[in-house]
Amino acid sequence: MTLWQRLEAARSWTTTPAGRRTGQVISVILSLFILSLLLRAIAQVGWPSLIAVLPSAPLAATVFWLAFIGQYLAQPVFDWLIFHRWWQLRLSEISVFLRKHALNETLFAYAGEGWLLAWGAQRSGIPFNPENPPRIAGRGQGPGIAPGVSIFADVKDVAITSGLAGNLFTFAMLLAALAMGAADALGTALDPALLQRGALGFAALIALNIVILFNRGRLFSLERPANTRSFALHMGRVATSHALLLVSWVAALPMVGLSAWLLLGAMRLVIARLPLPNKQLLFAALAVSLASESAPAVAALMAAQGVLTLALHSLSWLAAELIERKR
Repeated sequence: MTLWQRLEAARSWTTTPAGRRTGQVISVILSLFILSLLLRAIAQVGWPSLIAVLPSAPLAATVFWLAFIGQYLAQPVFDWLIFHRWWQLRLSEISVFLRKHALNETLFAYAGEGWLLAWGAQRSGIPFNPENPPRIAGRGQGPGIAPGVSIFADVKDVAITSGLAGNLFTFAMLLAALAMGAADALGTALDPALLQRGALGFAALIALNIVILFNRGRLFSLERPANTRSFALHMGRVATSHALLLVSWVAALPMVGLSAWLLLGAMRLVIARLPLPNKQLLFAALAVSLASESAPAVAALMAAQGVLTLALHSLSWLAAELIERKR
């Protein structure tokens, strides 16, 4: 049996009663896994520390929660905006993008894309024809295929444009951070050898993006207008999410200067993409260096938002369950 025949057999099995029950069990297991991560994080931070750092004034609290929840929802909302025209999605089907976001953040990178691909294949009833396997790479010199024709090409191209948009925005923020004096802050907070490794890693990442752009005909499958729209929406998503996160920081700790938050936000994007160990500790060290006398409060806020993000993963997974049961 070929690979495509095995995939078709697996897809057909998911439509059987046993397959549906297994899917429900997997969903419950993932829900418990996300919940366990949340409870562990709460135990490490502690409820008193979590509550103490959050704003209590009505206006500041309102701004904080709206901004923080908004930056979390930016990913699934913009994903839905990209795919809903291609796949004729209903608004209620944003549930799959809530799951996708939670899986990417709690399991491993692109776990959510795998979930989306499986869901799209099942929803569309697309068979895996071993004689005509799906086209997932390379439009060559041609115009490419229309979005919605191949879910494999759709998911793959959107994942690539998402990475390109994130890296471009991060590069722009890095330039802004360097103009604001990030080099001195990094030199103070980080070991020179670690800083050199990070710089080389980020340079390699930028080089990889340049290679992708020069080989876009081999890597992208969809028509150029579709990928251009996807890239533009991803840029809007990254910028919106980053801006809202900064707003939540300012609302929680207004005593920290705006320039420090802007610099810290830019470095957060850079550190997230560096091939370095212990990124959270690295970011915490940088935050302490930039915040000076407000360092304990900043460290507590970063820990609290980490816990709150896990709580939002749990809530979004539960919301997806409720939405899908009502469909």
